[in-house]
Order: sequence, then structure tokens, then C-alpha cells
Amino acid sequence: MSVVLKGSLWRYFAEFVGTFILILFGDGAVVASTLTSQPSFGFIMVSWGFGVVLAIYAVGPISGAHINPNVTLAFAVTKRIKWVDVIPYIVFQILGAAAAAGVLLAWWGGVITRIDPPPFLYANIGAAFFTQYPEPGFWPQYWPKKYLPNVSGAGILYSQVNQVFPLWKGAFAEALMTFLLLLIVLAVTDPDSPFYSQSLAPWAIGIGYVMPFLLFEAQLTGGMINEARSWGPMLALYLFGYRTGAFNFRGEYFYVYGIPDFIGGILGALFWDYVLKPYLRFVKNINKK
Repeated sequence: MSVVLKGSLWRYFAEFVGTFILILFGDGAVVASTLTSQPSFGFIMVSWGFGVVLAIYAVGPISGAHINPNVTLAFAVTKRIKWVDVIPYIVFQILGAAAAAGVLLAWWGGVITRIDPPPFLYANIGAAFFTQYPEPGFWPQYWPKKYLPNVSGAGILYSQVNQVFPLWKGAFAEALMTFLLLLIVLAVTDPDSPFYSQSLAPWAIGIGYVMPFLLFEAQLTGGMINEARSWGPMLALYLFGYRTGAFNFRGEYFYVYGIPDFIGGILGALFWDYVLKPYLRFVKNINKK
């Protein structure tokens, strides 16, 4: 029993380490670009991609390197991991992301507090740590600073944003990208897949993680497709003294980033298991004849 427990703890800690690496690279690039006023879309995408690759190489043999609650939940639904591991995996993923954000706050905290003294954090800096819809770096006109800290101004901001960026658009984008991410993950990690490759899987998944940025997700929702990527940094910022809840005035973290991502990931895994994998197996058998 103690041996099993120790093994489980190592796997959970590996998820902490893997998510820490991912967020340190990914958010680190976004925060640096934002605070230095030298945003580089390519630099940010490459940093996120390498963060994924290094995290998978580092902890993949130990925990499977989910580093993403959507992957964990989808794997549980499709019986790739036990349900008893779901909550510990997700908790350690969030804590790993929070720890990485804490390191970034240690590096950049002096600059951030000069720009936005606690407890109120402006949208553009907030989005460097956690995603927002619409993405403030591209749509600053929908995030006027005078409204964000004020509950009385939330109604005005809600009306302005909702006319152009209704919640369903962001929800659809997140669900679709998470759906595609799980297809890519399973295509290169499922031993029954013709594309299965332990050595190339980290690179394929890294590219798949970056694809939303190459398409339209970064401009729309910030391309979260990973709850730990937002919930962890929000926790760190809250402990740092910021009221990050002000950014959830439309319920984005339930209706855009939470529920749609989980649904998209589960549907992606089910689509692989019951549609794509049987089809590929059928094609393989036909070619043998």
C-alpha cells in the first residue's frame, strides 16, 4: 500500500513539475513581451511550444505529462487513467502553474506593481498571466480600465463587450481547439495509432498546442485550452494581492474557458476512440489484403 502511495505521489508531483515548466516558458514569454512593450507573436508561440516539448520529455515517463486538466479528464472518461487520479492530477497541475506564476511575479513584481498597484490589475497585464475573452492585447477598447475595478460599471462593460464578442463565440473556439488538441495527443500517444511515436510525440503535441495561436484563438480568447494555465496564475496573483475575480464579470471562466474546454477534450478523445481509430484500423486491414 505504501509503495503504491509513494508511486502515486511521484506521478502527482511530476504533473506539478511538468505544468511548472510549461507555464514558466509560456507565460514567461507573454509577461516579458507585455511589460517590455515589445510583443513578439512568434517568440510567444515558440516559447509555448518548447514549454510543452520540454515538459513532456521531463515528466512523460513518470506521469504521462498531461499538464492539462482537459487531458486528464478526457483520459479518465476513456479509461486511460483511473478516476481516483483525476482530482490529484488537476490540483497538482494548478499548483504547478501557480508556482511558475509566482516565480514570474518574483521577477517582474516590482514593474507590475508600479504599473498597476494592488488590488486592481489592468486587463493587458492580467492577460499576460491568464487568458481573457476577448483578448485585451488585440481588443483593448473593450477593456476600459475605469470599469474593471467597479462593480457599478460592470453592466456598461458587459453590454459593450457582449455586442461584439458574445460568450458562445469564445466557448465554441475553446471547445473546438481543445477537441483538436486531444485528437493530436491521442494520435501520437495511442499505441494502436499508426502515428504512434514516443520520440516524436512531444514535438507533435507541442505543435498542436501552438496551433490555436497560429489560427485565431490568440486573437479571440487567448487560446487557453488548459485550465491550469489560467487558474494557477490567477491563484498566484490573488495571493500577491490582486482582485482577479474582476475579470470574470461575464462568467467567462465557466462558460468560455471551463465547461467548453472539458467538453471539447472529452469529445476529442471519444471521436478518436470510436471514429478515427476504427477507421484507421479498417484502412490498415484493407491494405493488407
